[in-house]
Amino acid sequence: MKSVTDHASTTSPARRQFMRQGLVLAAGLGFGNTLSATSGGSPAGTAAHEPMTVFDSHLHCPGDDGDSGQWYPVTKTFDDFVAYLDRTGVGRGVVNSVRALNAKTPAGFIAGNRDVARHIEKYKGRFLGACQVHPAFPQESARELEDCRKQLGFVWVGEICNYIVNPYEYTSKNFALLVEQIVKLNMVLHVHTELDEMQYLIRTFPQATIVFAHFGDSHEEENIFKRIDAVAAAKNCYLDTSGYGHDRMGVLEYAVKSIGPDRILFGSDFTVNDPSTVLARIHCAFLTEEQKLKILSENLQALLKKFTV
Repeated sequence: MKSVTDHASTTSPARRQFMRQGLVLAAGLGFGNTLSATSGGSPAGTAAHEPMTVFDSHLHCPGDDGDSGQWYPVTKTFDDFVAYLDRTGVGRGVVNSVRALNAKTPAGFIAGNRDVARHIEKYKGRFLGACQVHPAFPQESARELEDCRKQLGFVWVGEICNYIVNPYEYTSKNFALLVEQIVKLNMVLHVHTELDEMQYLIRTFPQATIVFAHFGDSHEEENIFKRIDAVAAAKNCYLDTSGYGHDRMGVLEYAVKSIGPDRILFGSDFTVNDPSTVLARIHCAFLTEEQKLKILSENLQALLKKFTV
């Protein structure tokens, strides 16, 4: 069977140009684990980069108990999870367990966190672990945060979701105690919020480094812009690209204009959502190649350096 390059050498100039364009498009849409700012040329005023790995800040891996987090399970194991990331072009990621996220007891979230530790050891260098805890169990959660940080080397907490199991308010005393522990241990807090909750956390915990999941929430479009503006005004906060809102034309560009290109992180919310949809929006966005590279990998790398030195 002829290779693509061998076949192209026997075709017309117009056909060869069409095939070259197709290969560039395929690379740009994330088929493969690396992307390059130099493919097709860089816009004026941007620096050339070596090929780099897409780095996902928001991954939920299937639990060893069989919970995939999907409406209909198609990536049922961690190996399935990795294989699909390979298909989409995500090469690295910060990962927490669906098992831990859905746990109703401390034993459940501890078991899920240990699942993550085993998986990242198997795929050493590819994934970083994220710890799940719950403020309904303040003593166990404080102990687990310390164990995850000091024994397992996790620097990330979350994505914390207060509505899934034993729902609670972020205004609770127990949640404040968790944030204090996270700050003390020099960890990143990744949290799912509605607009009012986001604004409360920004006001109340300026000492914490907070990554907010999703551009938008389930309410009117006006909230998306208010969320972006809230993060723009809070230098300790970041926004990930996952979930609702990233697919609305202009929202990503507005976020880069308002927040700046350095505090937006690529996040997919896989296994719940598909990474390739977020990648397509970023690759096709009205942004410079330099800005895209920051979002897809460099910003997360820079953030993690602050917590791993």
